[in-house]
Amino acid sequence: MSCTEKVYIESATSLEAKLTRYDQIIEALELQMLNVAAGNSDVAEYMIDDGQVRISTEYRDTVSIAKAITAFMSLREMIINKLNGRSFVLRPWRGLV
Repeated sequence: MSCTEKVYIESATSLEAKLTRYDQIIEALELQMLNVAAGNSDVAEYMIDDGQVRISTEYRDTVSIAKAITAFMSLREMIINKLNGRSFVLRPWRGLV
């Protein structure tokens, strides 16, 4: 079965599974960006095959791959915040006196 990144991530059943899928996509994009930048590959295309689904996406250049990595990392951070929750520390206005 072949699908897009969006369908692959949305089909995860838990937040932990979504986090794992984001990690897989980010790792594949980083590896392909390295291959393209090193001149080992002319096409900025990557493929993920986890045994159940196959994702193949093509990018124009390393800049678009870098933008995709940044976007996926931002979404990944949102999932981590949902898992861990957000917290903050209240400090006195004049410092720690």
